[in-house]
Amino acid sequence: MQNKKQFWLGALLIFIVSAIAYLPLVKNLGYLNDDWYQMYDMLVKGASFYHEIFAIDRPGRALAMIPLFTLFGFNPLWYHLSAFLFRMMGGVFLFWTGRMLWKERNFFALVTGLLFAVYPGFLSQPNAIDYQSHILALFLAMLSVALTVQSLLATNFRNKVLLIAGSVLAGWGALSQMEYYIGIEGFRFAAIIVLMWRGEDTFRHKLTKVIKASLPFLLVAGGFLAWRLFFFESARKATDVGLQVSQVLSSPLTALWWLNYLIQDFFTVTLAAWTMPVYQLAFPMRLKDMAVALALSAVAVTTVLFGLRWRGEKTSEAESTSSKGIMGETLFLSLVTMVGGLVPVILVNRHVTLPDYSRYTLIASVGAVMLLALLIEGISRRGTQITVIGILVAIAVMTHYGNTIRYVYETEATRIFWQQVAWRAPNIEDGVTLIASYPNSPLAEDYFIWGPANFIYRPEKQSANPVVVRLPAAVLTGDVVNQIVAGSGVETPLRRGNYLERDFGDVLVMIQTRENGCVRIIDGDAPELSPSDADRLKLIAPRSRLDAVITDGESPTPPANIFGKEPEHGWCYFYQKADLARQRGEWEEIPVLLNQALDGGYYPNDSLEWMPFLQAAAVLDDVKQVREMTKILTADKILGMQVCDLMTGFAQKETLSDEMKSVIGQGICK
Repeated sequence: MQNKKQFWLGALLIFIVSAIAYLPLVKNLGYLNDDWYQMYDMLVKGASFYHEIFAIDRPGRALAMIPLFTLFGFNPLWYHLSAFLFRMMGGVFLFWTGRMLWKERNFFALVTGLLFAVYPGFLSQPNAIDYQSHILALFLAMLSVALTVQSLLATNFRNKVLLIAGSVLAGWGALSQMEYYIGIEGFRFAAIIVLMWRGEDTFRHKLTKVIKASLPFLLVAGGFLAWRLFFFESARKATDVGLQVSQVLSSPLTALWWLNYLIQDFFTVTLAAWTMPVYQLAFPMRLKDMAVALALSAVAVTTVLFGLRWRGEKTSEAESTSSKGIMGETLFLSLVTMVGGLVPVILVNRHVTLPDYSRYTLIASVGAVMLLALLIEGISRRGTQITVIGILVAIAVMTHYGNTIRYVYETEATRIFWQQVAWRAPNIEDGVTLIASYPNSPLAEDYFIWGPANFIYRPEKQSANPVVVRLPAAVLTGDVVNQIVAGSGVETPLRRGNYLERDFGDVLVMIQTRENGCVRIIDGDAPELSPSDADRLKLIAPRSRLDAVITDGESPTPPANIFGKEPEHGWCYFYQKADLARQRGEWEEIPVLLNQALDGGYYPNDSLEWMPFLQAAAVLDDVKQVREMTKILTADKILGMQVCDLMTGFAQKETLSDEMKSVIGQGICK
């Protein structure tokens, strides 16, 4: 009874601390990165299309994502909550495994499970839809190993068979989601060796016991590898095992690089994971966010302190020192688990880098936290042990908060960008290639752009395969910039069931320079560019085709469950409506919008945003207004030179009074 109570109290502690680490901002997170194309495909095709999305490399992912989408739909919150539960339960099952392996080391097992659950080296938790499979697979892997250990300890034959079957099925489930999780087999077989090697038997007898105990569990890796190597053909080179391993045979130098990466990654998952992310993500936070992070860390540390005392741990004494044999077992288990977790990653020419490729830490982190818990256990006083644990928990909580706040700001920035585009563009012409620049948010893939654009403008169902992305997009790589500047080049990529036709001679450029600024849809004939815009944007801006914006009709309403509630109608709302009126030639409407904005107390954060109002005043021959705006626009010399060019060209196209032409020539271009 006492043992059960200790376990459930430990599980409760892991749950509470994990919730503090992962849940405070969960309601503010939306779609991120690869979530966009997956959810758009669900919109136009339905849940069964997951089979098409993952057919090329990990078809098992569809078996997880179809029921999850059926349950959660398009609401990102539920995916975040389920990812949290899977992550937390992974820690609980590791805690259970540690208790079974070493019955007298409850404190060690709890520290291992707790630090694993909040391990700060994995930073993709907020990307919960796309990473659902990674986190689910981790949970299944931990469950599988726990059932393996329990089966070895079971004395009832029927229970043993059921536990072995459950372990094999859970193991297959994990590998069906992520093939490189095969590294967990290092943990499994190392645990079997630890259990079977105990006692005073001869080496031969121990080896026989290990082999006999291991045989049923060879089905996990053996069964999966048989399917993967002989029945399934991967269309992705990164997940093609035979292709990657053949590189060693053709170039022995590759093996030396792999060894180099293994050494690097060993230090990354053990040391850098607890230092680099907190430095990169937590320390640069705004002061108000840092205050919240520190408060959450304090709550988490206090919870750990009271939780350990509630379980009966005393700060004045330490658990009985583990024998050299037990320490040797733990060291062996942790090192084998780390190597097992890293080798499959390295064999496909990947390796751990933080924060971009933090997902590759997940399996190795099991051994990393076990090694860390062993070092903590070696401290002589319990009070010092708990202090160290508190520091590590505080680092983890601060890291996860800093990481999550980054994604919260990215979510908000993306939503605001596309809300503004919706205000500005009633519709967009099919086939035009979208080029977008989000403020302070690098765009790694084209679907970061076309995903939200098609959600708003092309939500219609599609019956045929593949999904045709009617509003394609491109990321501004050097090659793409060159093709746009040259005004030619067509790409027709087909990726995960989505077909695009990108014409680099037909582009529409959308720029938001600052997070508090407005989105500008660029007119290539008269591009309005901020001095802060990236050079590559300035190069392609003259190629932007404004007439791809269809001005007829009402502005669309982005779905609130994806883009959030419509923001208040501040300055950027009036700017977008004025810019739309300018494109329509409705000059009389623009001063009305300006008066509404000023009456509401709204002003631009970027002087360039006065341009639609300046040009409307020029057309309407409001000399006083033009002169007042000119003072603002020419205060910056570089901006003033651009405004001179823009207004000179504008005067040539529009019918302006002689006095207005004089104001432009002498007032703006002086």
